Amino acid sequence: MRIAITAKDKSLDAEVDPRFGRCQYFIIFDTETGAFEALDNASVSLGGGAGVQSAQAIAEKGAEAVLTGNVGPNAFQVLSAAGISVYAGVSGKVSDAIAQFRSGKLKPFSFPSVGAHYGVGAYGSGVTKPSGKKRIAVASEDDQGLNSEVSQHFGRCPYYTMVEVENGEITLSYRVENPFWTRHGESGEAPTFIRDQGADVIISGGIGQRALRFFQQYGIQAVTGVSGQVKMVVEQYLRGETGKA
Repeated sequence: MRIAITAKDKSLDAEVDPRFGRCQYFIIFDTETGAFEALDNASVSLGGGAGVQSAQAIAEKGAEAVLTGNVGPNAFQVLSAAGISVYAGVSGKVSDAIAQFRSGKLKPFSFPSVGAHYGVGAYGSGVTKPSGKKRIAVASEDDQGLNSEVSQHFGRCPYYTMVEVENGEITLSYRVENPFWTRHGESGEAPTFIRDQGADVIISGGIGQRALRFFQQYGIQAVTGVSGQVKMVVEQYLRGETGKA
């Protein structure tokens, strides 16, 4: 089986690149023979359509699965149409990601892990967000988006509802699978996953002290002790009716 891993360098010791369409390299690894090749990502500097072009390149290489940090909706559609399984939320060294895949510890995603244009413009790659824009991650009990119930367990919730806000109004929401729902992530993995989604705020019924310290380090506001529907809780936050942990 041939799998593609987004990478920041050309070796198995490289770090997994959290970006799919704009990753630096793809490592194409054969799980049967252990052979691999490193490909420059020709789409890294494209003004638009990088995810789609990268997905097509991976398909042409015969990959049956892709391991990466985040995949947007356009790339996800192309990969799914080509029969390529998507494993998002992957971090660490490429070699470690391959080992996790081989041991069955990774869980395929059934929908994109981020919204459109993640990694460019206002949200991503260290680019400053325009004034008035904010991204809120809400630990959620199901995949119903704004209609989900807020989960009381930050690290073990099945989904995160990502809510984008501009000038105090909700402009977009989408769901992200929690890659650590069915396995215990290492210390800091879940907060790092939330950081990599570009979140400014995390809302959950409960968050452990260790995770809170990571959020503080990342400059992400943590709001806990809440319950109810995601949309209601976000609106309460925007009205200033909920506070920091």
